[in-house]
Amino acid sequence: MSKREIRNKSEEDKSKSGKPKSPPSTPKAVTILGDLKCRLGLGLLRLCTEGRPSEADAVAVIHFALDYGIRILDTADVYCLDESDLHYGERLVRAALDSWKGPRDEVRILTKVGLARPKGRWMPRGKPEQLRKAVDRSLEALGVERLFLLQLHARDPQVPFEEILATLAELQKQGKVEHLGLCNIGPGEFQQAMRHFPIAAVQNELSVLNRKSATDGMVELTRQKGVPFLAHRPLGGYAKVARLAKDKVLAPLAERHKATPHEIALATLLDAAPHVVPLSGATRVESVRSSLAALGIKLDVSDRTALSVKFPFTPGPDAVSALTPTATPVGLPTLGAGAGPGDKPEVVILMGIQGAGKSQLVSEYVDKGYVRLNRDIEGGKLDDLIPRLREHLASGRNRVVLDNTYPSRLSRAPVIAVAHAHGVPVRCRNLQTPPGEARINIVIRMLRKYDKLLGPDDMKVLAKTDPNLPPPAALARWIGSYETPALDEGFSAVDPIPFVRQVDPGHTRKGLLLDVDGTLRRTRSGEIYPRDPDDVELLPGRRDTLARWIDAGYLLFFVSNQSGIASAKLSREAADAAFRRTVELLKLPVADIAYCPHPAFPVGCFCRKPFPGLGVMLMERHRLARDHLVVVGDMKSDADFAAELGAKYHDTSRFFDLNGPNPC
Repeated sequence: MSKREIRNKSEEDKSKSGKPKSPPSTPKAVTILGDLKCRLGLGLLRLCTEGRPSEADAVAVIHFALDYGIRILDTADVYCLDESDLHYGERLVRAALDSWKGPRDEVRILTKVGLARPKGRWMPRGKPEQLRKAVDRSLEALGVERLFLLQLHARDPQVPFEEILATLAELQKQGKVEHLGLCNIGPGEFQQAMRHFPIAAVQNELSVLNRKSATDGMVELTRQKGVPFLAHRPLGGYAKVARLAKDKVLAPLAERHKATPHEIALATLLDAAPHVVPLSGATRVESVRSSLAALGIKLDVSDRTALSVKFPFTPGPDAVSALTPTATPVGLPTLGAGAGPGDKPEVVILMGIQGAGKSQLVSEYVDKGYVRLNRDIEGGKLDDLIPRLREHLASGRNRVVLDNTYPSRLSRAPVIAVAHAHGVPVRCRNLQTPPGEARINIVIRMLRKYDKLLGPDDMKVLAKTDPNLPPPAALARWIGSYETPALDEGFSAVDPIPFVRQVDPGHTRKGLLLDVDGTLRRTRSGEIYPRDPDDVELLPGRRDTLARWIDAGYLLFFVSNQSGIASAKLSREAADAAFRRTVELLKLPVADIAYCPHPAFPVGCFCRKPFPGLGVMLMERHRLARDHLVVVGDMKSDADFAAELGAKYHDTSRFFDLNGPNPC
């Protein structure tokens, strides 16, 4: 059936048979999706989120799509309004299928996990226990024993990607998931995931208005691997779709084919590659009908020529070939494991998280005559170092050290390829500095250089001149991207370097770091924190317990998050006055008061608990010994703060109990 017939005869078909006929078969999309007669899916996002239609109207849209031959329904656990409405999209699919009279076994339900919806926002949530719980609830919402295709909705930068991938693979092994897919990824993440499980589908944004997944090689890579590419926002998204009607390339083609510019845009996407399956989002039957009509549009050579000038879907230069592993050259010189700077040719990658201590190690290589390549020193991007590496090796300067972070295989691959092309072996020295220790290093560096803890705004300004001040988000990105280096990448040697904290013999004093609100004091008004000193009230039993610890030689410190200052709900003067009043009521010596006045979200400083900034500052200022550091608090952030510092932790309820811990 042609495009015009789909549009004009749908009502006639329905009146004769009770439902519309299926559209013509289109080129097959590969694989798990089966023998697709209709290379189009229905994305349920807009049927489930803000401005959504009634459930009855949403079911009617789904039924229309199914009656026309669409067999892919794409939903997610967070297709809903907020946290109180989770799994709405999955329940909607179940309701639609329960009331549909067609061949249900042909329908493929795709769902996702990895996001949360606090107060309607979209937030990453990728901890293993969160993913497991989400899958169990998705199974319940859909009423199935196994999910057909589970997709990771988005990466959580706070969780190592390797850990997330391992959790997904575990869920598949447990039989809760038949196939696994990924959303919103690039070629490097695809390659990384393939080492954990077979990728059954990739879902990225793709349209004539956004061709990034084509130019970065993602579409071509999935084609080569035989993996269907599910294109969400195939018309550019709700906010951009109006631009299509005004486009000077699409409009004349639409007139020629007696179609709409939107249908031409969708037909262009369908024509880009046979394994691309657009996921059409719709809240009305008419929108589904228009998307189906695009299936009947046959673009010819002249159409493709006109479209390719403005809307090319070809990969950028070397986008895919750069990802293809190259065999280690025969006859490459060997490298002994664990060796430091030497006299023989080698390219050395010093890798590790920001703050790992690479700068200290690289100086040993520079002193031995190695050429150093560092993005912060050279300027530009990481990729800009590759031509410079090539120049050095070509000119005979064949001892080179690169001390950038290099968390992933993708980031390391170009260095290895260039070195091998010049017959030079590559050594990886992996500084295994834990993230908490790296944050401590950065804070110490900050205190010694600027004599204070810097806030988010200060760090943004200084980042232009001081590359050694990475924000917390940069460390989180590294953690999320980290892949353990291995010989099969092409390294001739991989040397792990364990982290050892050097103990300052001058740090001998004992410290008791005490959270304040909810641990030491409360408000008379019932507010979370006091905005007036007269609103402060000590919690019972605090003074006697703390006095015992002070008598045992511990210095007492207040350590508190005060984000109300950043949100203008509390002034610094009021916060300081409330702390002074707390000390007056306690009637005990308090050695120092440290608090973070910066925003609670997003965290852009190292002084907000659970980050270690406040504790490190007090340790440096008062010569506190880590072995004699104790943290007391009432929240998980307090416990995590203690863990970051390597301190002992006591929960408030236990610490102030009559049988609580004794000073040691």
